[in-house]
Amino acid sequence: MSEETEALGRIEALLRSLVRISLTEPASRLLTDERLRDLYEDTGKLKRTELERKTGFSAGKISGLWADWERAGLLVKDGKTYRKPFE
Repeated sequence: MSEETEALGRIEALLRSLVRISLTEPASRLLTDERLRDLYEDTGKLKRTELERKTGFSAGKISGLWADWERAGLLVKDGKTYRKPFE
């Protein structure tokens, strides 16, 4: 592996760490109960209908939460869906 590639890998790892640190406060403030944490953890892994069944939240509630979490930096909009940064 070239020195440049290794340096870029280290830079990426540091940036990931900084982003995770910066998201800690919003996550603890916004993910206040178990259903919210479950929804966040399963976002990007399960379809919204499955998330509705699992959490008991309506489609509108989930969409609103996702929009709030995107503004806080906890999610990234990827086309019509949302995903967690770096996943």
